[in-house]
Amino acid sequence: MKKQLLCILMASALLASCHDRQNEFKTYNYDGHRAFLLTADEQLWPGGDTLGVDNSYSIQWPASGTLTPEAEAELLLRCFADSTATSFSQAADRWLSHTWLYEEGSPAIHTHPVDSLGSREMYNYAKMTGTIRRDSNLATLSLNTETFAAYAAHGLYTAEYIVMDLDTKKIVHLNDLVDTASLGEIIIRAIEDLTVNKDVNDCLFDDCRAAGRVNVPRDFYIDSTRSVIYLVFQLYDIAPYACGIQTVSLPIFWLSKHTPLTPYCKELFGPGCSID
Repeated sequence: MKKQLLCILMASALLASCHDRQNEFKTYNYDGHRAFLLTADEQLWPGGDTLGVDNSYSIQWPASGTLTPEAEAELLLRCFADSTATSFSQAADRWLSHTWLYEEGSPAIHTHPVDSLGSREMYNYAKMTGTIRRDSNLATLSLNTETFAAYAAHGLYTAEYIVMDLDTKKIVHLNDLVDTASLGEIIIRAIEDLTVNKDVNDCLFDDCRAAGRVNVPRDFYIDSTRSVIYLVFQLYDIAPYACGIQTVSLPIFWLSKHTPLTPYCKELFGPGCSID
C-alpha cells in the first residue's frame, strides 16, 4: 500500500512538473507595417523616377530567455537576415526599412513615408508571417514570406522552419539529428522509393535525378508523434516554380536504415526509432 501511494505521489509530482514546464513557454505576437515612396534624381524604373515600397510582418515570437543568447542571435539572423541586431524590435525595424533595391552606383534615392500605396504592380512588396507550434519539448517557428518586385512577372515566396529545443534552449540543426555528409544521396532515394514522396518525385529536376543527390536544405520540421522529419526545399531548389515549395518526408526508422542517428535524435524520438 505504501509503495502504491509513493508511486501515485511521484506520478503526481511528475505531472505537475510537466504542467509547469508547459506553462513556462511563452510567446508574444508582434505586428508591423511601413510604406514609403522612393524618388530618384533620374529615372531608374520602368514607371519613372518614383517607386513604392510596402513591408509588413505579423509574427509570433518566443519570450526573452527562452533561448540562449547565441540561439536568439541566430533566430534574428534567420528571420530578418540581420547579423548585428541585438533585439527583435531593432531587427524588425531595420527589416521594415528595406527598399529591396540592388542597383549599385545608382543616383541618390530619397525616402518619403506614406500611409498606403496603390496598385501592387507599382511597388516592391514584402510580407512576413510567423507562427509557433509546440511539440513536446520542441517549438517550431514557421516563417512564411511573400515578396513581389515592381513590374515583375510574378512574386516569390518562402516557407522557413526554425526548430527550438526548449530544454537546451538551442536551435536544432539537421546535423544534430543525422550525419548530413551523405544525406543528399539518401534524400534522392527517399524521393524515388517512398510513396509518400510521389508528388516530389513527379516534379524533381532531371539534373537532380541524374546527379543522384541534392543539396541538403537548411529548413526542416519534426513530427515526433509520427516519427518523421520533413525536409523543406524552397522554390527552384529541386523543382520548377510551378511545382512550388517541396516537402520530403523522412520516416525516422527508414532513415536509420541508411544512416546512423545521433544519440540526441534517438533520445528525441524515443525507443524503437532506430534499427540499432
